[in-house]
Amino acid sequence: MFFFLILDYISTVKHITHIPKEPEATEERRALVKEWSGQKLEALLTQRFDPTLVIKRNCENFIGSVEIPVGIAGPLLLSRNAEQKEYLVPLATTEGALIASVNRGMKVIRESNGCAVISKNEGMTRAPVFKCTNGAVAIELKNWILAHFNEIKHVAESTSSHLELLHVHAWILGRHLYCRFSAHTGDAMGMNMLTIGLQKAIDTVVLPAWKSKTTCVALTSNLCTDKKANDINALLGRGYWAQAETTIPRNIIESVLKTTPERMIEVHVQKNLVGSSLAGSRSQNAHVANIVSALFLATGQDPAHIVEGSLGFTAFELNDDGSLYASVTLPNLNIGVIGGGTSLPAFRDARTLISNTLLPLEFSEVIAGSALAGELSLIASLSTQSLACAHEQLGRISHQK
Repeated sequence: MFFFLILDYISTVKHITHIPKEPEATEERRALVKEWSGQKLEALLTQRFDPTLVIKRNCENFIGSVEIPVGIAGPLLLSRNAEQKEYLVPLATTEGALIASVNRGMKVIRESNGCAVISKNEGMTRAPVFKCTNGAVAIELKNWILAHFNEIKHVAESTSSHLELLHVHAWILGRHLYCRFSAHTGDAMGMNMLTIGLQKAIDTVVLPAWKSKTTCVALTSNLCTDKKANDINALLGRGYWAQAETTIPRNIIESVLKTTPERMIEVHVQKNLVGSSLAGSRSQNAHVANIVSALFLATGQDPAHIVEGSLGFTAFELNDDGSLYASVTLPNLNIGVIGGGTSLPAFRDARTLISNTLLPLEFSEVIAGSALAGELSLIASLSTQSLACAHEQLGRISHQK
Protein backbone atom coordinates (compact mmCIF):
# COMPACT_ATOMS: atom_id res chain seq x y z
CA MET A 1 0.00 0.00 0.00
CA PHE A 2 2.85 2.38 0.83
CA PHE A 3 4.26 1.85 -2.66
CA PHE A 4 1.05 2.93 -4.36
CA LEU A 5 0.63 5.91 -2.05
CA ILE A 6 4.11 7.07 -3.07
CA LEU A 7 3.19 6.71 -6.75
CA ASP A 8 0.07 8.74 -6.14
CA TYR A 9 2.06 11.35 -4.26
CA ILE A 10 4.57 11.73 -7.05
CA SER A 11 1.98 12.04 -9.82
CA THR A 12 -1.13 13.73 -8.43
CA VAL A 13 -0.73 15.60 -5.11
CA LYS A 14 -0.92 19.33 -5.79
CA HIS A 15 -0.83 20.97 -2.36
CA ILE A 16 2.53 19.59 -1.19
CA THR A 17 5.34 22.14 -1.45
CA HIS A 18 7.76 19.86 -3.29
CA ILE A 19 6.62 17.45 -5.98
CA PRO A 20 9.39 15.83 -8.04
CA LYS A 21 9.49 17.01 -11.65
CA GLU A 22 10.08 14.78 -14.61
CA PRO A 23 12.51 13.12 -15.18
CA GLU A 24 13.23 13.11 -11.43
CA ALA A 25 9.81 11.62 -10.68
CA THR A 26 10.31 8.93 -13.34
CA GLU A 27 13.60 7.88 -11.74
CA GLU A 28 11.92 7.72 -8.32
CA ARG A 29 9.18 5.50 -9.71
CA ARG A 30 11.75 3.24 -11.33
CA ALA A 31 13.61 2.91 -8.06
CA LEU A 32 10.35 2.07 -6.30
CA VAL A 33 9.29 -0.62 -8.76
CA LYS A 34 12.74 -2.21 -8.67
CA GLU A 35 12.66 -2.27 -4.87
CA TRP A 36 9.10 -3.61 -4.87
CA SER A 37 9.85 -6.41 -7.34
CA GLY A 38 13.40 -7.19 -6.30
CA GLN A 39 14.32 -7.24 -9.99
CA LYS A 40 16.47 -5.02 -12.21
CA LEU A 41 13.78 -4.78 -14.93
CA GLU A 42 16.29 -3.24 -17.32
CA ALA A 43 14.35 -3.98 -20.52
CA LEU A 44 11.09 -2.59 -19.13
CA LEU A 45 12.53 0.53 -17.53
CA THR A 46 14.17 1.90 -20.67
CA GLN A 47 12.74 3.36 -23.86
CA ARG A 48 13.84 4.49 -27.30
CA PHE A 49 11.78 7.69 -27.37
CA ASP A 50 11.96 10.95 -25.45
CA PRO A 51 9.82 10.32 -22.31
CA THR A 52 8.75 13.97 -22.19
CA LEU A 53 6.69 13.26 -25.33
CA VAL A 54 4.35 10.93 -23.47
CA ILE A 55 4.41 11.88 -19.79
CA LYS A 56 1.89 14.72 -19.95
CA ARG A 57 -0.40 13.45 -22.72
CA ASN A 58 -0.17 9.67 -23.13
CA CYS A 59 0.95 7.85 -20.00
CA GLU A 60 0.67 8.71 -16.30
CA ASN A 61 3.09 7.29 -13.69
CA PHE A 62 5.53 6.63 -16.53
CA ILE A 63 8.36 4.12 -15.93
CA GLY A 64 9.43 2.70 -19.33
CA SER A 65 8.17 0.95 -22.42
CA VAL A 66 7.73 -2.39 -24.15
CA GLU A 67 8.63 -3.25 -27.73
CA ILE A 68 6.55 -5.22 -30.23
CA PRO A 69 8.27 -6.72 -33.30
CA VAL A 70 7.25 -5.11 -36.59
CA GLY A 71 7.40 -6.83 -39.97
CA ILE A 72 6.18 -5.81 -43.40
CA ALA A 73 3.80 -7.40 -45.88
CA GLY A 74 3.17 -6.43 -49.45
CA PRO A 75 3.08 -4.76 -51.75
CA LEU A 76 -0.69 -4.53 -51.37
CA LEU A 77 -2.29 -3.43 -54.65
CA LEU A 78 -5.42 -1.33 -54.17
CA SER A 79 -7.73 0.09 -56.84
CA ARG A 80 -9.47 3.33 -55.99
CA ASN A 81 -11.63 5.21 -58.51
CA ALA A 82 -9.97 3.35 -61.41
CA GLU A 83 -6.49 4.26 -60.13
CA GLN A 84 -4.11 1.70 -58.65
CA LYS A 85 -1.55 2.16 -55.90
CA GLU A 86 0.79 -0.23 -54.07
CA TYR A 87 1.51 -0.15 -50.34
CA LEU A 88 4.01 -1.72 -47.98
CA VAL A 89 2.15 -2.55 -44.80
CA PRO A 90 3.87 -2.59 -41.36
CA LEU A 91 2.39 -5.12 -38.94
CA ALA A 92 3.26 -5.24 -35.23
CA THR A 93 2.75 -8.71 -33.81
CA THR A 94 4.25 -11.53 -31.77
CA GLU A 95 2.22 -14.21 -33.56
CA GLY A 96 4.43 -16.31 -35.75
CA ALA A 97 3.04 -17.07 -39.24
CA LEU A 98 0.69 -14.06 -39.26
CA ILE A 99 2.77 -11.75 -41.46
CA ALA A 100 3.75 -14.60 -43.78
CA SER A 101 0.08 -15.46 -44.19
CA VAL A 102 -0.99 -11.85 -44.87
CA ASN A 103 1.90 -11.50 -47.31
CA ARG A 104 0.69 -14.57 -49.21
CA GLY A 105 -2.81 -13.11 -49.38
CA MET A 106 -1.41 -9.85 -50.74
CA LYS A 107 0.42 -11.81 -53.44
CA VAL A 108 -2.85 -13.41 -54.50
CA ILE A 109 -4.54 -10.00 -54.61
CA ARG A 110 -1.65 -8.52 -56.60
CA GLU A 111 -1.69 -11.31 -59.17
CA SER A 112 -5.45 -10.83 -59.50
CA ASN A 113 -4.99 -7.17 -60.50
CA GLY A 114 -5.56 -5.82 -57.02
CA CYS A 115 -8.61 -5.27 -54.88
CA ALA A 116 -11.08 -2.41 -55.20
CA VAL A 117 -11.61 -0.32 -52.06
CA ILE A 118 -14.35 2.05 -51.00
CA SER A 119 -14.63 3.96 -47.75
CA LYS A 120 -16.63 6.55 -45.85
CA ASN A 121 -16.10 8.71 -42.78
CA GLU A 122 -19.11 7.85 -40.63
CA GLY A 123 -17.99 10.17 -37.82
CA MET A 124 -17.02 9.81 -34.19
CA THR A 125 -19.88 9.43 -31.70
CA ARG A 126 -20.72 10.28 -28.10
CA ALA A 127 -24.00 9.35 -26.42
CA PRO A 128 -24.95 11.20 -23.22
CA VAL A 129 -27.90 9.99 -21.13
CA PHE A 130 -30.31 12.40 -19.42
CA LYS A 131 -32.62 11.68 -16.50
CA CYS A 132 -35.97 13.46 -16.79
CA THR A 133 -38.89 13.90 -14.41
CA ASN A 134 -40.90 11.33 -16.33
CA GLY A 135 -41.33 9.83 -19.77
CA ALA A 136 -43.40 12.73 -21.06
CA VAL A 137 -40.62 15.16 -20.18
CA ALA A 138 -38.12 12.84 -21.88
CA ILE A 139 -40.16 13.14 -25.09
CA GLU A 140 -40.24 16.94 -24.71
CA LEU A 141 -36.47 17.03 -24.19
CA LYS A 142 -35.89 14.84 -27.22
CA ASN A 143 -37.96 17.15 -29.42
CA TRP A 144 -36.24 20.21 -27.92
CA ILE A 145 -32.75 18.84 -28.63
CA LEU A 146 -33.73 18.06 -32.23
CA ALA A 147 -35.18 21.56 -32.63
CA HIS A 148 -32.13 23.22 -31.03
CA PHE A 149 -29.50 21.04 -32.71
CA ASN A 150 -27.91 23.99 -34.53
CA GLU A 151 -27.43 25.83 -31.24
CA ILE A 152 -25.85 22.75 -29.66
CA LYS A 153 -23.71 22.34 -32.77
CA HIS A 154 -22.50 25.95 -32.63
CA VAL A 155 -21.37 25.71 -28.99
CA ALA A 156 -19.76 22.27 -29.37
CA GLU A 157 -17.84 23.35 -32.47
CA SER A 158 -16.53 26.43 -30.67
CA THR A 159 -14.20 24.15 -28.69
CA SER A 160 -12.24 23.00 -31.76
CA SER A 161 -11.69 24.24 -35.30
CA HIS A 162 -11.75 20.60 -36.48
CA LEU A 163 -15.06 19.55 -34.90
CA GLU A 164 -18.16 19.34 -37.12
CA LEU A 165 -21.29 18.04 -35.40
CA LEU A 166 -23.34 16.08 -37.94
CA HIS A 167 -26.54 14.73 -36.41
CA VAL A 168 -28.12 13.09 -33.38
CA HIS A 169 -30.18 9.94 -32.87
CA ALA A 170 -32.33 9.69 -29.74
CA TRP A 171 -34.06 6.89 -27.80
CA ILE A 172 -36.26 6.94 -24.71
CA LEU A 173 -36.23 4.27 -22.03
CA GLY A 174 -38.51 5.01 -19.09
CA ARG A 175 -37.70 8.55 -17.99
CA HIS A 176 -34.21 8.48 -19.47
CA LEU A 177 -33.24 9.99 -22.83
CA TYR A 178 -30.24 8.61 -24.73
CA CYS A 179 -28.76 10.89 -27.42
CA ARG A 180 -26.11 9.60 -29.85
CA PHE A 181 -24.27 12.54 -31.41
CA SER A 182 -22.04 12.04 -34.47
CA ALA A 183 -19.27 14.36 -35.64
CA HIS A 184 -16.40 14.68 -38.06
CA THR A 185 -13.14 15.37 -36.25
CA GLY A 186 -10.60 16.21 -38.95
CA ASP A 187 -7.60 13.88 -39.21
CA ALA A 188 -7.79 12.87 -35.54
CA MET A 189 -9.66 9.86 -34.23
CA GLY A 190 -11.49 12.57 -32.29
CA MET A 191 -13.09 10.85 -29.31
CA ASN A 192 -11.72 13.40 -26.84
CA MET A 193 -12.46 16.28 -29.19
CA LEU A 194 -16.14 15.37 -29.36
CA THR A 195 -16.28 14.65 -25.63
CA ILE A 196 -15.02 18.14 -24.78
CA GLY A 197 -17.34 19.81 -27.27
CA LEU A 198 -20.46 17.99 -26.07
CA GLN A 199 -19.66 18.66 -22.43
CA LYS A 200 -19.64 22.39 -23.10
CA ALA A 201 -22.86 22.22 -25.13
CA ILE A 202 -24.66 20.26 -22.43
CA ASP A 203 -23.45 22.57 -19.67
CA THR A 204 -24.26 25.83 -21.47
CA VAL A 205 -27.19 25.00 -23.76
CA VAL A 206 -29.16 21.95 -22.61
CA LEU A 207 -29.05 21.95 -18.81
CA PRO A 208 -29.69 25.68 -18.25
CA ALA A 209 -32.90 25.38 -20.28
CA TRP A 210 -34.01 22.20 -18.49
CA LYS A 211 -32.45 22.55 -15.03
CA SER A 212 -35.69 21.90 -13.13
CA LYS A 213 -36.66 18.82 -15.15
CA THR A 214 -33.46 17.17 -16.36
CA THR A 215 -30.00 16.12 -15.21
CA CYS A 216 -27.17 14.62 -17.22
CA VAL A 217 -26.50 11.19 -15.73
CA ALA A 218 -23.36 10.57 -17.79
CA LEU A 219 -21.64 12.01 -20.82
CA THR A 220 -21.40 8.54 -22.32
CA SER A 221 -24.12 5.92 -22.01
CA ASN A 222 -22.51 3.06 -23.98
CA LEU A 223 -24.66 3.84 -27.00
CA CYS A 224 -21.60 5.45 -28.60
CA THR A 225 -20.49 2.53 -28.51
CA ASP A 226 -16.90 2.81 -27.38
CA LYS A 227 -14.40 -0.04 -26.94
CA LYS A 228 -17.01 -2.77 -26.52
CA ALA A 229 -18.50 -5.43 -28.79
CA ASN A 230 -21.78 -4.07 -30.13
CA ASP A 231 -24.27 -3.98 -32.99
CA ILE A 232 -25.15 -0.29 -33.21
CA ASN A 233 -21.81 0.69 -34.75
CA ALA A 234 -22.32 -1.83 -37.55
CA LEU A 235 -25.77 -0.39 -38.25
CA LEU A 236 -25.19 3.35 -37.80
CA GLY A 237 -21.42 3.55 -38.20
CA ARG A 238 -18.63 4.92 -36.04
CA GLY A 239 -15.26 6.08 -37.26
CA TYR A 240 -14.50 4.89 -40.79
CA TRP A 241 -16.40 2.32 -42.85
CA ALA A 242 -14.19 0.56 -45.39
CA GLN A 243 -14.56 -2.35 -47.81
CA ALA A 244 -12.14 -4.25 -50.04
CA GLU A 245 -13.22 -6.68 -52.76
CA THR A 246 -11.49 -8.71 -55.44
CA THR A 247 -12.05 -11.46 -57.97
CA ILE A 248 -9.42 -14.20 -57.98
CA PRO A 249 -9.09 -16.48 -61.03
CA ARG A 250 -9.25 -20.20 -60.35
CA ASN A 251 -5.72 -20.80 -61.66
CA ILE A 252 -4.22 -18.34 -59.15
CA ILE A 253 -6.06 -19.99 -56.26
CA GLU A 254 -4.78 -23.36 -57.39
CA SER A 255 -1.17 -22.24 -58.03
CA VAL A 256 -0.61 -19.85 -55.09
CA LEU A 257 -3.07 -20.99 -52.42
CA LYS A 258 -2.94 -24.69 -53.40
CA THR A 259 -6.69 -25.13 -53.09
CA THR A 260 -9.93 -24.48 -55.00
CA PRO A 261 -12.63 -21.81 -54.81
CA GLU A 262 -15.16 -24.50 -53.83
CA ARG A 263 -13.11 -25.67 -50.84
CA MET A 264 -12.52 -22.08 -49.69
CA ILE A 265 -16.23 -21.31 -49.90
CA GLU A 266 -17.08 -24.46 -47.95
CA VAL A 267 -14.71 -23.48 -45.13
CA HIS A 268 -15.99 -19.90 -45.20
CA VAL A 269 -19.62 -20.96 -44.87
CA GLN A 270 -19.03 -23.43 -42.08
CA LYS A 271 -16.53 -21.28 -40.17
CA ASN A 272 -17.36 -17.62 -40.79
CA LEU A 273 -21.12 -17.97 -41.20
CA VAL A 274 -22.48 -21.08 -39.47
CA GLY A 275 -19.79 -21.36 -36.80
CA SER A 276 -19.98 -17.66 -35.95
CA SER A 277 -23.77 -17.87 -35.74
CA LEU A 278 -23.62 -20.93 -33.50
CA ALA A 279 -21.16 -19.15 -31.20
CA GLY A 280 -23.29 -16.00 -31.07
CA SER A 281 -20.49 -13.93 -32.60
CA ARG A 282 -21.30 -10.44 -33.86
CA SER A 283 -18.64 -10.86 -36.57
CA GLN A 284 -18.48 -13.13 -39.57
CA ASN A 285 -14.79 -13.38 -40.34
CA ALA A 286 -11.80 -15.65 -39.80
CA HIS A 287 -9.26 -13.37 -38.08
CA VAL A 288 -9.80 -9.73 -38.97
CA ALA A 289 -8.69 -8.77 -35.43
CA ASN A 290 -5.21 -10.09 -36.20
CA ILE A 291 -4.67 -7.61 -39.01
CA VAL A 292 -6.49 -4.69 -37.38
CA SER A 293 -4.51 -5.09 -34.16
CA ALA A 294 -1.17 -5.43 -35.97
CA LEU A 295 -1.80 -2.23 -37.93
CA PHE A 296 -3.18 -0.35 -34.91
CA LEU A 297 -0.17 -1.25 -32.77
CA ALA A 298 2.32 -0.36 -35.50
CA THR A 299 0.83 3.07 -36.25
CA GLY A 300 -0.04 4.47 -32.81
CA GLN A 301 -3.80 3.94 -32.75
CA ASP A 302 -5.70 3.44 -29.49
CA PRO A 303 -5.40 -0.35 -29.01
CA ALA A 304 -8.70 -0.60 -27.14
CA HIS A 305 -10.49 0.31 -30.38
CA ILE A 306 -9.37 -3.02 -31.81
CA VAL A 307 -12.50 -4.38 -30.10
CA GLU A 308 -14.83 -2.52 -32.48
CA GLY A 309 -12.36 -2.58 -35.36
CA SER A 310 -12.42 -6.37 -35.40
CA LEU A 311 -16.12 -6.27 -36.25
CA GLY A 312 -15.91 -7.49 -39.82
CA PHE A 313 -17.89 -9.32 -42.45
CA THR A 314 -16.21 -11.59 -44.98
CA ALA A 315 -17.93 -12.80 -48.17
CA PHE A 316 -16.77 -15.54 -50.53
CA GLU A 317 -18.88 -16.37 -53.60
CA LEU A 318 -18.33 -18.51 -56.69
CA ASN A 319 -18.61 -16.65 -60.00
CA ASP A 320 -20.04 -18.22 -63.15
CA ASP A 321 -16.57 -18.56 -64.69
CA GLY A 322 -15.27 -20.50 -61.66
CA SER A 323 -13.38 -17.56 -60.16
CA LEU A 324 -13.77 -16.49 -56.53
CA TYR A 325 -15.36 -13.20 -55.47
CA ALA A 326 -14.05 -12.16 -52.05
CA SER A 327 -14.71 -9.12 -49.90
CA VAL A 328 -14.20 -7.81 -46.37
CA THR A 329 -16.36 -5.05 -44.89
CA LEU A 330 -15.17 -3.19 -41.79
CA PRO A 331 -17.84 -0.79 -40.48
CA ASN A 332 -16.05 0.57 -37.44
CA LEU A 333 -12.43 1.71 -37.72
CA ASN A 334 -11.67 4.38 -35.12
CA ILE A 335 -8.40 5.73 -36.48
CA GLY A 336 -6.46 8.97 -36.83
CA VAL A 337 -3.13 10.32 -38.02
CA ILE A 338 -2.83 13.11 -35.45
CA GLY A 339 -3.48 13.19 -31.71
CA GLY A 340 -3.10 10.51 -29.06
CA GLY A 341 -0.04 8.33 -29.52
CA THR A 342 0.22 8.88 -33.26
CA SER A 343 2.91 11.56 -32.85
CA LEU A 344 5.53 9.24 -31.34
CA PRO A 345 8.43 8.77 -33.81
CA ALA A 346 8.19 5.01 -34.45
CA PHE A 347 4.43 5.18 -35.04
CA ARG A 348 4.89 8.13 -37.36
CA ASP A 349 7.55 6.23 -39.31
CA ALA A 350 5.24 3.25 -39.71
CA ARG A 351 2.50 5.44 -41.17
CA THR A 352 5.02 7.14 -43.44
CA LEU A 353 6.06 3.69 -44.70
CA ILE A 354 2.48 3.18 -45.84
CA SER A 355 2.31 6.64 -47.38
CA ASN A 356 4.03 9.92 -46.58
CA THR A 357 0.69 11.68 -47.11
CA LEU A 358 -1.46 9.11 -45.30
CA LEU A 359 -4.88 10.35 -44.18
CA PRO A 360 -7.48 8.36 -42.21
CA LEU A 361 -9.73 7.59 -45.20
CA GLU A 362 -6.86 6.07 -47.18
CA PHE A 363 -5.59 4.32 -44.06
CA SER A 364 -8.99 2.66 -43.55
CA GLU A 365 -8.78 1.27 -47.09
CA VAL A 366 -5.30 -0.13 -46.45
CA ILE A 367 -6.63 -1.84 -43.32
CA ALA A 368 -9.54 -3.33 -45.27
CA GLY A 369 -7.29 -4.55 -48.09
CA SER A 370 -4.85 -6.07 -45.59
CA ALA A 371 -7.70 -7.76 -43.75
CA LEU A 372 -8.94 -9.25 -47.03
CA ALA A 373 -5.46 -10.63 -47.69
CA GLY A 374 -5.45 -12.22 -44.25
CA GLU A 375 -8.87 -13.77 -44.76
CA LEU A 376 -7.93 -15.25 -48.14
CA SER A 377 -4.75 -16.83 -46.84
CA LEU A 378 -6.16 -18.26 -43.62
CA ILE A 379 -9.28 -19.74 -45.25
CA ALA A 380 -7.08 -21.30 -47.93
CA SER A 381 -4.79 -22.74 -45.27
CA LEU A 382 -7.74 -24.23 -43.41
CA SER A 383 -9.09 -25.72 -46.62
CA THR A 384 -5.79 -27.57 -47.18
CA GLN A 385 -5.31 -28.62 -43.55
CA SER A 386 -2.00 -26.71 -43.45
CA LEU A 387 -2.68 -24.28 -40.58
CA ALA A 388 -1.07 -26.39 -37.87
CA CYS A 389 1.98 -27.09 -40.00
CA ALA A 390 2.49 -23.39 -40.75
CA HIS A 391 2.32 -22.45 -37.08
CA GLU A 392 4.62 -25.28 -36.14
CA GLN A 393 7.21 -24.12 -38.66
CA LEU A 394 6.91 -20.34 -38.14
CA GLY A 395 5.34 -19.92 -34.71
CA ARG A 396 7.35 -22.44 -32.68
CA ILE A 397 10.74 -22.40 -34.33
CA SER A 398 12.30 -20.45 -31.45
CA HIS A 399 11.47 -23.30 -29.09
CA GLN A 400 13.15 -25.99 -31.18
CA LYS A 401 16.57 -27.24 -30.14
